[in-house]
Amino acid sequence: MLKIIQFSSFISLIFILLGCANITPASVSTQIDSSLPKQDLRLYAKDTRVFKDSLKLKEGYLKHFFSPFNQEPQLNALEVQWGLRAAYNNLGFGENLLPYTIDFIDNIKQEMNLESFPNTKKPAIITRSTNLRVVPTHKPRFLDPKLPGEGFPFDTWQNSSIYAGTPILITHYSQSKEWAFVESGFVSGWVSVLDIALLNPTQIQLLKNTQDFLVVKKDYTPIKSSTNHFLESARIGMLLPLIGSTKKTYESLFFIRTPSGYAKVIKTHLPVENFVKFPMPFSSVNYANLTQGIVGERYGWGGMFGNRDCSMFLRDTLGNFGFFLLRNSQAQIKQKDFKDRSLYVDLSQKTPQEKIAFLKENAIPFATLLGMRGHIMLYLGVFNDEVLAIHDIWGLRTLQDGKEGREILGRIIITPLDIGKDIKTISQDSLLIKRISGMRNLFETNELKNAK
Repeated sequence: MLKIIQFSSFISLIFILLGCANITPASVSTQIDSSLPKQDLRLYAKDTRVFKDSLKLKEGYLKHFFSPFNQEPQLNALEVQWGLRAAYNNLGFGENLLPYTIDFIDNIKQEMNLESFPNTKKPAIITRSTNLRVVPTHKPRFLDPKLPGEGFPFDTWQNSSIYAGTPILITHYSQSKEWAFVESGFVSGWVSVLDIALLNPTQIQLLKNTQDFLVVKKDYTPIKSSTNHFLESARIGMLLPLIGSTKKTYESLFFIRTPSGYAKVIKTHLPVENFVKFPMPFSSVNYANLTQGIVGERYGWGGMFGNRDCSMFLRDTLGNFGFFLLRNSQAQIKQKDFKDRSLYVDLSQKTPQEKIAFLKENAIPFATLLGMRGHIMLYLGVFNDEVLAIHDIWGLRTLQDGKEGREILGRIIITPLDIGKDIKTISQDSLLIKRISGMRNLFETNELKNAK
């Protein structure tokens, strides 16, 4: 099923935009930086029309969000060990950049306890924003650190990050029970049991019966208990239950883990100036106002270090508006929309000039995804004869003296689709516009209406 496709399974595809070795000279960075458009997203948002059917988006999003409470385990033992098979085929390197041993991989296999998979079925919730891992270990697995795109930060055992408050289904415990394999509505993987809590039937029903939810306006807004103790940072893309409100505050629920591993509900009071009811009304102006606060955020492979990668960036920011996106770029560009329509268009056979002409005619600024192998962007429109996009990108492929490297951008950034054009150290065959293979509108243009 698309919703549980593993993010890291596409590691072999992302050879264009990823990598950290052989960085080209600072002069290239100077040329790239000087060619960038202004990094204020609000300058490019002119359309105040809003999306007509936010209620439909909300219903669809929450259906996916709560799906772990209503389903059987979706993956079998063979499907969850793809990362283990890859490690046996190529042991990889650890955090000290020395190769792993077969004994180390054998120990991970033993911890996975695959002979009994799946050995449980328990509804639960994420109590602390955390990482979902491909195998049950915090240790990284890099490919050859000497090659661009294979060393730090590309830990092939990092599947995704996942926010506090996300419903999950525990389908398996590792041998030591330090780790649980969990399925959410958009991604699955191994998570530390200290970051999750079991829900009882009353708590599950409480969540299912919740009519409204909140999203945050600014990333890393503190969530505090009624006694003013810090609980978690609210992130763009995170949903919080809304159970009441006053003129100054929203009352919400937060789940913490007790020593016995069960969930306990804590009430929180959130300032109305920092939060808004889900979903936010979508328009290009509203999207720009929300997202500008994280333009420039550092790139985070698989959501590591509290940062985002290309697909997580779009999933979170568009998620605040009710657009449910899957976890990886290939799934996002091909998935059907909220009305179960396929709005994907294959652009792979078009020339760069034909792609630009097609985008100008058919793409919706701030509402069209542009995809290529291993990367995804959001189309912004045409400004000063340049087609612009916003995306979370690691770098551009370079070629110097026959050696491949990367010009690192490493952040959420607004760029033209031909960024790097005519810079001799940038591989001209790997420009974004040449690599774009398809586009997908999030909706049809007639589904926008003038704001009141």
